[in-house]
Amino acid sequence: MSGGSERMRAIAEQRLASLRAMRALAAEESRILAAVDAAARGEVGQGEAEDLVASHLAARDACLASMRDLDAEWRELARGAAAWPAADAAAIARAAHESLALLSEIDAGDARFAAELAARRQGAAVELARTDQARVAQRAYAGTLPTAPRFTDRRG
Repeated sequence: MSGGSERMRAIAEQRLASLRAMRALAAEESRILAAVDAAARGEVGQGEAEDLVASHLAARDACLASMRDLDAEWRELARGAAAWPAADAAAIARAAHESLALLSEIDAGDARFAAELAARRQGAAVELARTDQARVAQRAYAGTLPTAPRFTDRRG
C-alpha cells in the first residue's frame, strides 16, 4: 500500500465517521422540534429551547469542520491517484460513494428540518406576541376593574 493511498483511505474513513455522526444528529431533530413546540406552549423556557437548537447546530458545524480541515490534503493526495494500487483505489472509491449517499440523505433531511424549525419558530413568535399582548392588557386594565360585582353581574 502506498503512503498516499493509505492516508487517503484514512481521510475517507474520517469523513465517513463525520457523516455518520451528522446522520446520528439528525435522529435528534424530532426532540429538538418538540422542545421548540414546548417552548411555544410555555412548558419550557424559550432560552432552553434555543440553547438546544444552538447545541445541535454547533455539533453539526463541528462535523463539517472536521471534514473541511482535510479538504486541501484530500485534493493534494488525489493528484497521485493514478499510482495507487487498484485495491486501495477501489476502497477509497467505495468510501467516497458511501459519503455521497450519506451527504444526499443528510441534505434532504436538512431541508426538512430547516423548514420545520422555521415554521415552528414562526408559530412560537406569534404565540409569544399574543401572550405579551395579553400581559400588557392585564397590566393596563387590572387596576381599573371594580372589586365588587356590579348590579348587572349579579345572578339570581
